[in-house]
Amino acid sequence: MIFDSEQETKRKLKIEPIAGSYNSYSVDEKDKRDWSGNIYLGCLAAILAIAFFS
Repeated sequence: MIFDSEQETKRKLKIEPIAGSYNSYSVDEKDKRDWSGNIYLGCLAAILAIAFFS
């Protein structure tokens, strides 16, 4: 499918040339860390520690 206009992508790509090769590139996604799971786990651990020691 060919579009007339450019579209913005939702993913952030990191494109780097591969050393020692001709016209070859490494394509990686830039991942943003998701800290929400760790925050919930920390809160749960804190609640359990307070309940255990009191």
